[in-house]
Amino acid sequence: DQQAAVALSRAEQGGAPAQVHADGLSKEPPKWVSGTKDPEELMSPWMLAELASSRAIMRQDTVCAGHPAANRYGPRPRLPPFVPSRHVPTLGLINPRSGAGAGVDILAVCKACPYYQDRVFNIIDLFKGQHPGGLFDVFRIELCKAKDEAMAQGTRPRLISGGGDGTGSFALFLVFKALRADGHRAVEEGGFADTGNGFIWTDAEMAASFPAIAQMPLGSANDFANILGWGQKYPGAGREADAAAEALGRWFEAIIDPASEVVNFDVWGIVPPKGQAACDFRLAELTGDLGACPNRSINGKRHIQLKEAGRPVPFFVCLYFTAGLGAYMTARFQLNRHDSPLKNRLEYIRQAIRIIVERVPPQMALRLENVEFHCDGAKAFPPRRQRGRAYREAGFFNINWQAHMFHGGVRDGFLRRCCGCRRRTPVQFNDGLMDVFRWKFLSLLKNPGTRILTDRQRDLSLRFHGPPGKGLFFQWDGEARFAFSPSGEPFSISVRRILNVPVVLGPDHDARVTGGADNGKAVQFAFAGQTPKERTDIRARILRCVRGDLDRELNATCQDLLAAGLPCQGC
Repeated sequence: DQQAAVALSRAEQGGAPAQVHADGLSKEPPKWVSGTKDPEELMSPWMLAELASSRAIMRQDTVCAGHPAANRYGPRPRLPPFVPSRHVPTLGLINPRSGAGAGVDILAVCKACPYYQDRVFNIIDLFKGQHPGGLFDVFRIELCKAKDEAMAQGTRPRLISGGGDGTGSFALFLVFKALRADGHRAVEEGGFADTGNGFIWTDAEMAASFPAIAQMPLGSANDFANILGWGQKYPGAGREADAAAEALGRWFEAIIDPASEVVNFDVWGIVPPKGQAACDFRLAELTGDLGACPNRSINGKRHIQLKEAGRPVPFFVCLYFTAGLGAYMTARFQLNRHDSPLKNRLEYIRQAIRIIVERVPPQMALRLENVEFHCDGAKAFPPRRQRGRAYREAGFFNINWQAHMFHGGVRDGFLRRCCGCRRRTPVQFNDGLMDVFRWKFLSLLKNPGTRILTDRQRDLSLRFHGPPGKGLFFQWDGEARFAFSPSGEPFSISVRRILNVPVVLGPDHDARVTGGADNGKAVQFAFAGQTPKERTDIRARILRCVRGDLDRELNATCQDLLAAGLPCQGC
């Protein structure tokens, strides 16, 4: 999975090209290694011209259909001036379609302010601009510059992830993609040479300088931003222009302030079962008509309609993972997304009610029938003497918030119950453990309120053993997919801890909800695993993910759907 590094051409300096071994490895070191020199000084004129064009496009106004011309932050809002000697180097990835259009307005404010206009990116344009010299190369260059600036200050750079809850894991994906070494491009374009680990940064640079993430709340639930203390609504929501602009300025001031605390954060990942090189399931995406029910009536029964899944491919899990009612509801919501958080919450409620009153489609099992959880090698779900069909949903929390409604609390042991202790340990996002839960309607009667009982585990393997032609919906961080086996055989969805990443806590962080964010360990980036081989496997899978290999491994084709006897749109 490591890209072979080749030397940069010396043609621009009039020298002979570097000699290369037959295996693609250069006999000479690359001309640019991160942290030694500005890579743009070593690029060819055509590459510099492409970068200049991309930077010019980056500063142009972002246009979204239906968005009002007037900026909600006023005609000339300003962000706090960035002082290099006092503030932490910061970049941003913002979704212009999120926050009922607030993303567009925040991008416009950034484009009008020095420093931010070169460091805050439209995440959609960034992903599209992956050609040589495109916007993605600009992001890579600015990320490397921010790393060097932060290292000179004795700190690490920061990254604003602006969007819904799924944007955090997508931002991680983009950072890894930007840091992936590319030997094919190292010949003519500076800064892509492998440092020996598959990335353009060394292991030491990754540990010390991987950007700390701060989540800007531009979605519906905004659980990620809320748990980190950055608010449940976008900066300045519901205020007049002047007050909104002041709130936005304070938000950015807190981000670049070195006094804002940086802590560790666990990231989980969907990986192959132990002993296997690839996952044994395929993924499809729900489709159908917009409205209360997307399913199609065939011979008097409502059948789900599926299509080939798009991006993102499920890998990074930052917040939660569930199967059951919530996952199916999320899949249906994705077809009916609205332009405001309030409408989106109402849509979630509408879909939940319809799912409860509708008959189960033939392609799905009743509730969680045919589903088992195994944690640390032992069966964890369904509980003894009970069946999965009795439960509406099961999964795990990594943060102590879901849908801006539910919290987790560790299930008390016998002695604590006898002593009458009612203060439960909350879900913690950096304790190295997932908080596995299950619930049915009776659970809400036994434990009234929004707190769901959890059991702490180190890993989870969801086993589905339904008959051919059936599968199940699962969701991670607010994104839903339908999992199935083309051959009709049982399959497993395995999840374990894969990363430790730094995150920035906001001014509204509440230690009572998180249980305290300082886990007593040095803040750093690290690949997780109990053995060196496990950490090497995770590094390799991340590289496969950013290359697009996981798309081919996990996403089903029309042939896969037809082989499983599942309806496929357009097949």
